[in-house]
Amino acid sequence: MGLRLLFLSWWTPKYIIYRELVHVDALTTDALEALLSKYSPNSKYEKPKKETTSKGTIEQTRDTMALKHANLVNSLVEELGKEEAIRLGREAMFKIGEKLGKETCQKLGVGKSLKDLTKAAKILYRILGIEFTVELQNPNNAVVTINRCALAANYSELTCQILSATDEGTIKGLNQNMKMAFTQKMTSGLTECKAKIEFEIDGGTNN
Repeated sequence: MGLRLLFLSWWTPKYIIYRELVHVDALTTDALEALLSKYSPNSKYEKPKKETTSKGTIEQTRDTMALKHANLVNSLVEELGKEEAIRLGREAMFKIGEKLGKETCQKLGVGKSLKDLTKAAKILYRILGIEFTVELQNPNNAVVTINRCALAANYSELTCQILSATDEGTIKGLNQNMKMAFTQKMTSGLTECKAKIEFEIDGGTNN
């Protein structure tokens, strides 16, 4: 485990949270806009004007990002239909998540253990305003429970279905031996989200 990973999982300065939030916003929003432009160049969706990075609090930036996601998903559904929008959207978001996971590994020195993955995910989720716990079920899987999500208020169930692929891709990017899939979401009217992480025994769950 890298010292940077250990420190930032304990305390993440606000300037880092803001900087990384802007980065996540750019990656996810640009990917959805590129998807809409590729498959529906005549879409009526209007790309919002670029805001200066000095404007808005962390909370406002999260809300703005979530609303952009929701509007883009709605436009994709309108142009492509629900099933195709979900398929293409999830595929694109998974790739973005995997990219974020790999970037995080390089920046923070994330090891192969579930402990390291949890600490890295804690940092990434803190950027998004998400709180979670991880419970090891057996040597092959663990359950993630999300009890707070700052994005949920601005996400529809459909938006969450597409954007949650980013989370799943991030886990894969953090550790190629692990995969995550959501089993329930707050946007479906539940009080918490749950996801299952599966991993190989030699992935090192005890380190």
